Amino acid sequence: MKRRIDILRSLELEAYRMAYYLLEEETSAGEAATRALLALHAAQELTALTQEERRRLLKRLVMRESISSFGQAAARAN
Repeated sequence: MKRRIDILRSLELEAYRMAYYLLEEETSAGEAATRALLALHAAQELTALTQEERRRLLKRLVMRESISSFGQAAARAN
């Protein structure tokens, strides 16, 4: 369990930066990054992946969560 937490902590800032780049808004970026990290934590293969594979998976998850956040914000605006 400690290894998983250490892995997630090492990717935390990167997740936020990716989400902020996509959303350009701090609160939404923080929420998207948090959801992406939780999804990454749930990935069974997390500890078996290389650092590069983890980053690729994180990138996909951040993009998915950012798009979801953007869609929800757009729906609320209408």
